[in-house]
Amino acid sequence: MTNHPKKFAEFITITTFSKFLFNITRRLIYPFAPEFARGLNVELSAITSVIAINQATSLLGPVGASFADKYGYKILMLLSLGMLTIGTFAVGLIPVYSVLVICFFLAGLAKSIFDPSLQAFIGNFVPFERRGQIIGITELAWAGSTLFGIPLAGLVIERFSWQTPFFIISGLSLVCFFIILKIMPKDKKNTIPPETRTPMISNWKTIIKDRKVLGILSFVFFMSLANDNLFVIYGAWLEQSYSLSLAAIGFGTVFIGLSEILGEGCTVFFSDRIGLKKSIIIGVSLCAGAYFLLPVLDIGLSYVLAGLFLVFFTFEFTIVTSMSLSTELVPELRASTMSAFFAVAGIGRVAGAFTGGIIWSNFGLLPICLISGFCTFAALISILIGFYQGKSRVITKF
Repeated sequence: MTNHPKKFAEFITITTFSKFLFNITRRLIYPFAPEFARGLNVELSAITSVIAINQATSLLGPVGASFADKYGYKILMLLSLGMLTIGTFAVGLIPVYSVLVICFFLAGLAKSIFDPSLQAFIGNFVPFERRGQIIGITELAWAGSTLFGIPLAGLVIERFSWQTPFFIISGLSLVCFFIILKIMPKDKKNTIPPETRTPMISNWKTIIKDRKVLGILSFVFFMSLANDNLFVIYGAWLEQSYSLSLAAIGFGTVFIGLSEILGEGCTVFFSDRIGLKKSIIIGVSLCAGAYFLLPVLDIGLSYVLAGLFLVFFTFEFTIVTSMSLSTELVPELRASTMSAFFAVAGIGRVAGAFTGGIIWSNFGLLPICLISGFCTFAALISILIGFYQGKSRVITKF
């Protein structure tokens, strides 16, 4: 496919847009939870519990993605888009709480399958020296959902209803389904002989024997815990300390989106040139320093925003680069490796969201920043232990 640049560019464009739709669906509930609660006539706590359900679906991603290694990435990606289409259309058509829960469960599970399947497919077709660039391009969809998707959804909800964005997402995801069905080539044959192709548990037993896989999984757990530990309380921090309105905090979310897109852009342009492993080490070191710096910067709003920008910029650069590195750790089981990556990241996010709220309520900002900083430092130690000891089974050009 890479021998036909125009066709490959079309494929990357449509899959990136598909990820954009998945990411809008995942992030939609955060800023508009009160509106959803009013529309469904339920308590706000009932809506926030849906967030936990959506995050927890990342633990089920390996179940589906392991089949991608055996049956092919294309069919799993199409299945994911089908789930997103059905789930979002259902909640738009039937505005009841139970349908909303099912919608976000399906959308979360679909994203957890689509992302590792796409990255594994890219790992099969894109040379390693360009992989950081291509995966970085697809990850622009994450920041794009904050910069463009959520503000547009807010305008649509204000003009029409809270259900309308779900109809729009459903229609667009159906279009993506048929375009990918048409232009995506068949998967390359799996390098594992048919008699040795195994289900998820066996695949996981294989990949966790690799020191580097264990290192990257430990790394992404601590990175995700540290980031969500701060992310869930930053709005309360800005509101309490600087008396910002909800609209101003919403602008802060766009500001975070800018830092994320810059981090992803640096992955595209610099990670392959510097080397993926070196880029991760530089990024995680700067990220840890940024967390420790935040309490010092808590002397004015402009300083705080600069500190948050640095945190999310270095985090996004580091985490996207680590995705590119992970695609080559166990080449014959890429989808299983990437699904494990996202599953462990999901565990870290849930843990961070849980601890962040409790710590903020009882102890304030300083312990939040210290815990996030030390967890990020633990992520650095995980990378150093995983990649600088023992024999390597991965390409050495990092």
